[in-house]
Amino acid sequence: MINLNELTIDLKECEKLLDGFKNLLDTSDEISEGKADGLLKFFQSRPQLIILIGKWRFAMDAKFYKPELNLFNEFRADFAVCDSKKKNFLFIEFEDARKNSVFSEITNEGTTRYEWASRFEHGFSQVLDWFYRLDDYSRTNKMEEHFGHSKIEYSGLLVIGRDKFIKEAGCESRLSWRKEKLMINNNPVHCITFDQLYLELEEKLFTIQADLAGYL
Repeated sequence: MINLNELTIDLKECEKLLDGFKNLLDTSDEISEGKADGLLKFFQSRPQLIILIGKWRFAMDAKFYKPELNLFNEFRADFAVCDSKKKNFLFIEFEDARKNSVFSEITNEGTTRYEWASRFEHGFSQVLDWFYRLDDYSRTNKMEEHFGHSKIEYSGLLVIGRDKFIKEAGCESRLSWRKEKLMINNNPVHCITFDQLYLELEEKLFTIQADLAGYL
């Protein structure tokens, strides 16, 4: 069975870490995923933000997380977050935040068009494979062996790219439509940029703080 790390959210720490995330976005237009100063290392060293992602909009009282989660010795998720009962999971895939991360510019005979980038399709295919295997094993004892439950609820999150490059391409509506309409086997897959992730986490943190203070 998978081993998960327990972590209680620290709102003050999250506030500080979110400031660091904003500074990273403000000082770098393009950010790699896997380098020593890349996005994956950034979040691996800041698990409080991963817990906050779990609390974001997934109806989850996030309590446990795991970096580089091994799924059935076949696939790997950059992060997994789950609730206190370990029955509701969010599987997260981070890709890079570059100009051609989400859409690639194709120019032919003076005409420019934009296609879904190979990096985006790679990241999305990762989530697709997780969901395929989770559904495939839902009818076997492997789910119990791996998660400790014969059935779990789950959703996926792909974080990739930057708002400015998508706006420059004029493709905001294409990404919005895909992230709002697309589900895999009745399970939601959310596709957002790193800028959108920051704004969503900032709003979620404010909501939690206001709720605790009795403002909501």
